[in-house]
Amino acid sequence: MASFLVVSTGGTIASRAGSNGLTPSLPGEELLSFADGVEMFGDITVLDLFSKDSSNMSPEDWKMIAACLRAEETNYDGFLVLHGTDTMAYSASALSFLLPGFAKPVVLTGSMEPIGVPGSDAEDNILCAFSFLSGLHDRGLRGVSIAFHNRLIHGPRSQKILSHETTAFSSINYPHLGCRKNGEVFLEHTPRLQENYPVDVSSMELETSIFLVTLFPGFRSRYLFHLADAEPKAIVLEALGLGGVPYLGENLLPPIAMFREQDIPVVITTQCVYGGVDLSVYEVGRRTLELGVISGKDMTREAIITKLMTVMKNTPKASLESVLHCNFCDEIEAPVCAPRA
Repeated sequence: MASFLVVSTGGTIASRAGSNGLTPSLPGEELLSFADGVEMFGDITVLDLFSKDSSNMSPEDWKMIAACLRAEETNYDGFLVLHGTDTMAYSASALSFLLPGFAKPVVLTGSMEPIGVPGSDAEDNILCAFSFLSGLHDRGLRGVSIAFHNRLIHGPRSQKILSHETTAFSSINYPHLGCRKNGEVFLEHTPRLQENYPVDVSSMELETSIFLVTLFPGFRSRYLFHLADAEPKAIVLEALGLGGVPYLGENLLPPIAMFREQDIPVVITTQCVYGGVDLSVYEVGRRTLELGVISGKDMTREAIITKLMTVMKNTPKASLESVLHCNFCDEIEAPVCAPRA
């Protein structure tokens, strides 16, 4: 019989109404008691790691979850992380980068409504997650994924795109890993996962001095100039379309040039949910390439930020672009790079 560890971290799924709105308060054992039939999946142990609204989740919490999973890796056949939805895609991406070579499947799930509330999606998402976890274990598959509304989504390709609907999560620029129909699981795609990454991430030192800036027509160039005063270690620009950065009127190229002169990496991604960037197509993209920006390619916002956090402490600035463009765990459409010697 398979054995699974449930790591409870709070979120809407564990919330009850309080004087200031919904607040996570239910322990993991109580959450599972609402999901009839969960015991059929095997031996289940519950660990209440902490209880937070996921909007309060921090990189330190990702490290705590990763350390917990690593400590229990050989003791269980798979792991279910109960988590709030607002930052679940960030956590799934971060865990993908923090756990190279992790031998067991890790599935995250949560809900859009608290468990036990009429019409809640929580109970079914728990059963859905266990169904996928069991299927992954049976097939000897691993990796970090999100199970939500009968879909299994690769962790570093996930994004929450709806704030209210039960179909909140989508797989970005990547196929779903699987689906669940009438209680039966179908695993349809297996991601490429490196056993070792080209950068040592074992220390779990995360660089959090990263700015995310969303551009819009009329965005003032002086705003970017002022960013340098905060001494960021990297800047991620959510540009327009395929990666367009305005240079007529409010010219945003001079501050980008200044960042590069100050050795502050600039990564350009797009505000468009699907498709990624291609800075070689339009002049508004090519001009940034001439300044030495790094293309975010088809990575999600969450993957770019958490990957930067994970690798920057141990990557020379001169090598950052090549590392970001390495395919660690199918987070990017790029070749798999050689692991560390």
